[in-house]
Amino acid sequence: MSWDGLQGGGVTWAASPAESARFGLEMTRLTVGWDVRPDRPVAVGPVAEEVTGRLRGDDAEVVVVRYPAASLELASAVARSGRQVLPAGSLTYWSAPWAEVARPEPVPGQEVLALADLPGGQAERSTVVDAVVADSFSGYGNHYAANPLLDPAAALAGYQEWARRTALADPHDALVLVLDGAVVGLATLVDSLSPEGHLEVLLAGLTTAAQGRGRYASLLAAVARAARARGRRSVVISTQSHNVRVQRAWARAGLRPFAAVETVHAVLPGLIP
Repeated sequence: MSWDGLQGGGVTWAASPAESARFGLEMTRLTVGWDVRPDRPVAVGPVAEEVTGRLRGDDAEVVVVRYPAASLELASAVARSGRQVLPAGSLTYWSAPWAEVARPEPVPGQEVLALADLPGGQAERSTVVDAVVADSFSGYGNHYAANPLLDPAAALAGYQEWARRTALADPHDALVLVLDGAVVGLATLVDSLSPEGHLEVLLAGLTTAAQGRGRYASLLAAVARAARARGRRSVVISTQSHNVRVQRAWARAGLRPFAAVETVHAVLPGLIP
């Protein structure tokens, strides 16, 4: 989830027709803004009551709930709704000013390009995005994996669709890592609308064969260069908290954690045996 989408001090609710169609269940999303935390002046009590009320009044079979991890009271607010609660992991957000992101030495035969600079048209670009995401995110423990009602294959297809939607809408908003003529890495980007002016990585990964050789650092460095070129101040990226390997790479590159957001699936009772 983008960092911009988590801002504010209230509760937002939205239907999720794409997820509903993909998994064959009615799904909605409920998000509590980042300002609802113990260190902020936003009162958690009224928000907790609103969360419980919205979940009780929602007919969707699955509601994906996200809230600041520090607001532990909201866990009981979800439980009071009477729905079955499936803890689905937390998201950690990392950032650094673009100037502080490490710049690795060039690697012969390796370069990072905008997707727009690859030869071919939209069909070829779509094939590239699908292939990299399928390889790098196969078996990835995203929040969908916590819910036995959701097909893992459909979850991977959702990641592919998400990457395609971002990358093909504007091929300059996707970077590809090319090694000896083959695309082995991908990062999809979005410019923040916030005053902080950051460039956010929505999704990034390397193919299995390209991992473990320091090539991810080259992709991050290219993101930092893109942030500078766009006049952004910093780079933001996120992952599931259990994804320690990639967070080590971020730490080596100079990024630092700054936020944690909890995810739970609130499921109508009786659906899970």
